[in-house]
Amino acid sequence: MKPRERVVLAIEGGELEAPPALPLIGAHSAVLANRDPREAFNDGRLMAELQVRAAEFYQPDGVFHYMDLTLEAEALGAEIEFKGDFPAIYKHHIPEEVEFDEGRGRVGEFIRAVRILHEELGGRLFIGAYVTGPLTMAMELLGSREVMRWLVGKGGVAGGLLPKLSKFVSDYAGALVDAGADGVMILEPCCALASPRAFKRVIPLINEVCHAVSSKGAYPFLHICGDTTHLLSLFPEVNASVYQVDSMVSLRRAREALGDRCLMGNVDTSLLLTGDEESIISAARKCVGEAGECYYILSAGCEVPPRTPPDNLKALIRAVRSV
Repeated sequence: MKPRERVVLAIEGGELEAPPALPLIGAHSAVLANRDPREAFNDGRLMAELQVRAAEFYQPDGVFHYMDLTLEAEALGAEIEFKGDFPAIYKHHIPEEVEFDEGRGRVGEFIRAVRILHEELGGRLFIGAYVTGPLTMAMELLGSREVMRWLVGKGGVAGGLLPKLSKFVSDYAGALVDAGADGVMILEPCCALASPRAFKRVIPLINEVCHAVSSKGAYPFLHICGDTTHLLSLFPEVNASVYQVDSMVSLRRAREALGDRCLMGNVDTSLLLTGDEESIISAARKCVGEAGECYYILSAGCEVPPRTPPDNLKALIRAVRSV
């Protein structure tokens, strides 16, 4: 069975001897190749080449492009700078026009990376991509104060902007699927700050993006960093195919909330960075025990830290290959 088929079977609830392993490898691939991650964030061809190398080295069941929460905001006029390995917003911007155009910013480079990954690995590995969700994109454009005002029901600029951002993200997600992505993960870390009541207001915006992905025959993933235990009961209202939860969320409780829907996660990224192989294998197998072998994809709770020791990442994958 091809690795891509294992991921698809896990998403759809098919029978597998063991869950697929799909660690979210991003800037780690540059570190692995002794390259500056900042180069790859600006060059889709280099990003894809590094991801192909990492996939050949680790033999996961799928590969995503790099995770970059600033990408869409930059395309709409926010200004970025690199802090260490990653880009960060240093100047917010309220856009007058919110129209998707792959020629703006670095968006076209990320589409290019997906296209190359599809050409090089598609059919054999599951090809994934990311988009920044509407709420988190609003945070990158407007800053935390404006978004927090909206979350607590005080109105503000964010309320009028969010539907436009959802349309922008939906169009971008569609372009990624057209380029060859089998799945698109919607990154919404800011939702961890939301109350259940506020999250219910965000769900229709996320569902618009999910529909843009699923209507093209690909799988929408939801990822919210941090402790989302207080939101788990609402997760079934999100029309995703896969729900990735961070390490502080109980997979057992997530399974109870989501039933026969695919979970992904949730080995602690700090354990990957500083732990030993034995502890990582133990943590991974604990995840399988809590989530079950059906409707489950083994991964870390979030993106693999760039300077993760290679043997630790190999141990994560080996944990389900040897059960």
